[in-house]
Amino acid sequence: METDWAQAWQIGGLGFGLILVVLILLALAMWLTGRLISRIGAGKGEAGDEAKGE
Repeated sequence: METDWAQAWQIGGLGFGLILVVLILLALAMWLTGRLISRIGAGKGEAGDEAKGE
């Protein structure tokens, strides 16, 4: 049985590229979630200070 190296490299490259895309998407999702949480937290913190009368 002979190994088809072209197909092996194609499968390996596709897998590597897919993992890279998934990691980039996860990083973007975490970045956006962090920005959203910081905006929500900052908005609540300012309202809390006004309610305390400071």
